[in-house]
Amino acid sequence: MKSRERHDLRRNELLELLSNPRELARRYGLPALIIAVAAVVAIWLIFRASGAQDRKWQQAWSPLERAVATHNEEQLRAITAGPKNEALVRAWANIKRGELLYNRSQQSEYFSEKAAREELLSQAINCYQQALKIGQKWREVVGQATIGLGLCYENLGQFERATEQYEAIISRAEELFAGTIWLGQARIRKAFLERLEEEKIVFSP
Repeated sequence: MKSRERHDLRRNELLELLSNPRELARRYGLPALIIAVAAVVAIWLIFRASGAQDRKWQQAWSPLERAVATHNEEQLRAITAGPKNEALVRAWANIKRGELLYNRSQQSEYFSEKAAREELLSQAINCYQQALKIGQKWREVVGQATIGLGLCYENLGQFERATEQYEAIISRAEELFAGTIWLGQARIRKAFLERLEEEKIVFSP
């Protein structure tokens, strides 16, 4: 008999014994029955805990997903301020609010109004900084928030500060960002700013 077949046979015998406590007790005695029952209870508890954790994460992420889908800035703000929310959820809520504010600054009704546009970008910068403060241990948070900061500084004409953000990602290429979209974006934006400097193009926000 092949080893695979012997393994399947033993497994089937074990499952049959576990499903028949009387036969298990008859063959191996009460200690074996106690061990088997304890194993079944342990497995049940593990699955129950796993299900509870899944439900907890779903409850934590659902409000964020709804706020992002509906572009609801007030809801995003509420999530970032919720002390009971998971740190990762609050970090991403800050990022998504920052993206919402940045995108709003690019709309025509704000683009021609310098003061209003700069205020939106300033608020977006604050969101990204809060995300970094909360979520430093998550690569995705660091990458997304750092690129967001760079774009905001670019739009404010603060090219040196923007370059610093992109260099922060490039300098950690091997350590953290190898093969990621953020590394590619940082290199592209940095090269663009270097061309601006070389060609002495004047930027007027």
